Parts: sequence; structure tokens; C-alpha cells
Amino acid sequence: MLLENCKLALSSIKANKMRSFLTMLGIIIGVAAVIAIMTVGNSMTKSVVQQLQSYGAKNIYVGISPMDWNAELSEADDEAMKFQPETIHKLVEKFPDQIEAVSVDSGAGSGEVRIDNSTAKVNINGVSAGYFVSNQIKLESGNYFTDYAYEKGTNTAIVSTKFAEKIFGAAYDASDVCGKEVEVNINDEYTTFTVVGIYKQKENEMSFGGYSGDQSTNMYIPLKTAWNMNHDDTIYSMEVVVKEGVDAVSFATEMQDYLTTLKASSLGEKFMVDCYSNQSMITESTNSMKSMTMAISLIAAIALIVGGIGVMNIMTVSITERTREIGTRKALGAQDSMIMLQFISEAIIICLIGGIIGIVVGLVIGHFGANAMGYEAQISISSIYISVLFSMAIGVFFGYSPAKHAAKMNPIDALRYE
Repeated sequence: MLLENCKLALSSIKANKMRSFLTMLGIIIGVAAVIAIMTVGNSMTKSVVQQLQSYGAKNIYVGISPMDWNAELSEADDEAMKFQPETIHKLVEKFPDQIEAVSVDSGAGSGEVRIDNSTAKVNINGVSAGYFVSNQIKLESGNYFTDYAYEKGTNTAIVSTKFAEKIFGAAYDASDVCGKEVEVNINDEYTTFTVVGIYKQKENEMSFGGYSGDQSTNMYIPLKTAWNMNHDDTIYSMEVVVKEGVDAVSFATEMQDYLTTLKASSLGEKFMVDCYSNQSMITESTNSMKSMTMAISLIAAIALIVGGIGVMNIMTVSITERTREIGTRKALGAQDSMIMLQFISEAIIICLIGGIIGIVVGLVIGHFGANAMGYEAQISISSIYISVLFSMAIGVFFGYSPAKHAAKMNPIDALRYE
């Protein structure tokens, strides 16, 4: 019986192709809009999450901030907002099973390296050993700084692959670069560093410096070396990397409580310790993006309601045109449920065909839309399932009333209908 109703429905659609297509158009537009928005939204969400994770999903930012940002701060207050090296040591000793590394860095300015006719712009950054863990910096060649370099503040440097290409050519030999001395011009003062390692350059590490808009790369030196250059060993903030399996969000709270107790005398009522995990930021950003995508998708889904009204309208017209057919079937013994099922099936098939076309159109638009915005298209399988089921539900909902009207027709009146 169901198969027979489907055949009748398809015959009716074929007999009125243009009218059926116009009826489907609202469903097609609604489904396509939802699928396209969900695809672009998922693509944006994944891109944002990947970018945030590249900064370290296990990282926790630690700093000290005033309770009132509008209050004027004295020199004594400035001292209260600093971390001392012994505070960091105590923190690591307190949580040896949770903390993998602690990252501290200090900028030492921007400069220019020139060898023969080759020039490279660099941002010099003094870093602790944990910085490379925190920022997921891997060496392509050479070595990280030694404990002696961190302790004594030696003039050693780790440069990027982009720097090596600019100075030594695209076909540079890493063994020739490592051990090479480079002279950096920082505000007309020259400092010589020995290159000990080359790290893989990330695209998001490129920045535009002040030299004719040329791109600069990061040159890393030991933290104490930067302190010696700046004549300042201030630590205002740090990043803590937790070990695998540690909940960064809950540990951030635990660490905040410990540091607040440890520095209670200097914090007083004026300052507070901030511990904020990247994982919580990733979660918040993901939820925010998903909520925004869902809200826009719901607005787009209004077109499906409009399409459903169109289905109801065309089914009402179809029933009116086929009144004598309905009367004949009822006179031959067709039950009300059979008549109702016939027209509900027709409404469902119209919506289902429109939904399938809408899915294809939506995937194409979503794919090109995501690519145009610079994201890798991420197809939402769940949105496809929902769209198919929603299309069928619309067919049932908006087809029920006309179908019920057809089923309740008096066969004698239907046969008399002109």
C-alpha cells in the first residue's frame, strides 16, 4: 500500500512538474541555507579551535592584576605585581606531578642582521626552557640552549628557518648555520650571537616590523641574556604547561589558590592572582561559535516554515482538483486512512525531494563559502540527518490538514463535484 501511494505521489508530481518545483522551492532554499550556514560555521569553529590549540591547550596563563584597574599604582604596587624566581621554584616544587614546564619570556627589542648582501629582520625574545614546550616550538636542526646558557646568560641564539633562508640562501646547509656568529644591529648597537639551533617557522609567527614593512621572524636567546641586555629581570606573568592527563581548568583554580596564599602579604586587598587556562578559552570560543551558528541556522530555518505553508497550499489545490478521484476511490471502498495516507505520502515525497536537492545545493554553497573565507570546509553530517528528518516532518505536519480534509469528504458530494 505504501509503495502504491508513493507511485501515485510521483505520478502527480510528474504531471505538474513546474507547480511541484515551485512548491519545493521553499524547502530547497530553507534546507540549503541551513546546510550552508552549518558548514561555514563548523569550518570557522574548527579553524579557531586549531589556532587556539596551537598556542597550547594545556597552557595556563598566570599573572597578577589590580582589583581596580582605574586606581593609580605606586612603585610599591608595581613591585607587588611581579613574580620572583623563587616563587616559580616553589610553585614547581609544590606541584611536581601536575606541572610539565613553566614559560617566562622577555622582549629584547627588534633588530637587523646583515651578512654580505643578505638582510633579515628579527624580534629578539629572551625565553626560559619551558617557552619551547609552551609554544610547541620544534627544532629542525641544532640544539636547544644548555643549562649553562640559561644560568650564565650566554650570547647564543635559536633562529627560524625563514631567517636561515634569508641570510644563507634557500638551499642553506644547517650544519653551516649552527655555530655561525651573527651580528644584530639593535638601535645602532651591535651584539654578536652564536646560532645553536634552527626552529621550524610557523606562518602565524611572521610579523611586520618597522623596516620598510619587511616581515620579521623571532630570534630566541636565553632569558638571562635578555635580562642583561634590558638591565631588568622583571617577571610580570608566566605560562604553566600541565602534564598529560591533568585537567588544566581545575588545576588553574588550585594553582591560583596556592599563589594567592603564597603572596598574600604583597597582594593585600589591592591585587589578585589570575590563572586562566587556554582550555577554558577554547571551550568558551567553541560554545560561542556553535551558539552563533545555531542561532543563524534557526533564522534560516524560517524558510522551511514558509516552504511548508507552500506545501499545504498546493496540497489543498491538488485535493480540490482531484475531488472526483477521491469520491471514486471512496465509492469503491477505500477507507479514510487510505485516502489520508495517499496525500500525506505525496506531501512527504515533495518535501523529501526538495530536502535532498537543498542538501546538495547547501553543501556546494557551504564548501565554496568556507573556501572563500579561507577555511577548510567541514561538512556537518548531523545537519544533513536533521534536514532530511525535518523535511519529512514538514511534509507530515503541513500535509495532514489537507489529507484529513480529503479523507472526510462525502463520496456522493465528491462524485457530484464539477
